[in-house]
Amino acid sequence: MDKTFTQKLSDIQSIADDLPSALIIHEVETLQIVYMNSVGLDILGTTLDELQAMGPETYHVKYFNTEDSNEYVPKILHLIKSKTQEQVSYFQQVRVPDNPEWQLFVSNTKVFARNEAGDAAYLLTIASRLDPVHHITTKVNRLMNENAFLRHNNLLFLTLTRREKEILKYIAMGMSSAEISAKLFIAPATAETHRKNIKNKLHLKNNYDAVMFAQAYNLV
Repeated sequence: MDKTFTQKLSDIQSIADDLPSALIIHEVETLQIVYMNSVGLDILGTTLDELQAMGPETYHVKYFNTEDSNEYVPKILHLIKSKTQEQVSYFQQVRVPDNPEWQLFVSNTKVFARNEAGDAAYLLTIASRLDPVHHITTKVNRLMNENAFLRHNNLLFLTLTRREKEILKYIAMGMSSAEISAKLFIAPATAETHRKNIKNKLHLKNNYDAVMFAQAYNLV
């Protein structure tokens, strides 16, 4: 580590344990954790030596919902390539000891130090846990679940025709095949065939599944 980074790290360490949030410094090239304050280590129930020994990939899989990475990794990669002093913010679901439920954190990342060529060498992240009973936490969790649903089911949804998407909307609204046929001026048998095709294409088990698709794709 160069002198500039060493001095900056020392300065950060002098106040990091007084912060109300987790503070993490990663090396860009290896993604290895160089430093984590006591707040972050206490949240994860581990030590810096243990984190460094397990390696970046195991660390990420053990403590974080990896599906979230589809949202924030591109942001961080853009940040690394950028020569500006911008920062990125994002939500993360974190697994903490003795709690089976994901804990929601809001994180902010920026370049902490650059090498002589001006390339990002180290990243600094501050992560704060959101109050699980706060209404905004519920909303954010719902949005993140919807995003995960979209990623998992987008290929299935794309198999639907325009008419099937229209009928899916009415299925989600609780309409019967007879009601759909009257609404769209089609034969009841045709409406029933569309319903069966939609069920097969999307692997729907019940009306709740239909509602999930319709809400995720803004049909209702």
